[in-house]
Amino acid sequence: MAPRIFTLLYLLAMVVAGWRLFRIGWPRGAKIATGLALLLPVPLMLLLPALRHPDRAFADILRGLGLALLLCGALCMAGGVAAAWFKGRKA
Repeated sequence: MAPRIFTLLYLLAMVVAGWRLFRIGWPRGAKIATGLALLLPVPLMLLLPALRHPDRAFADILRGLGLALLLCGALCMAGGVAAAWFKGRKA
């Protein structure tokens, strides 16, 4: 149960981060760097051990989970940016 809640909170945080990063008046490079700094730590906790020790048990599962979490987190952040852009466009 706890891994599901953690995953849900991570993905929800990426949606909120994408929304907030779009609304902040920073330069585009700073927004991208901040977005990457928010996106990468959690998937890297799964990817780095799998990439450092590919011969260990469950390394392929960790690598798959890390890549899936990275992809889903990026999509959620992009979804937050798109939602903020559409909301700002209507107003």
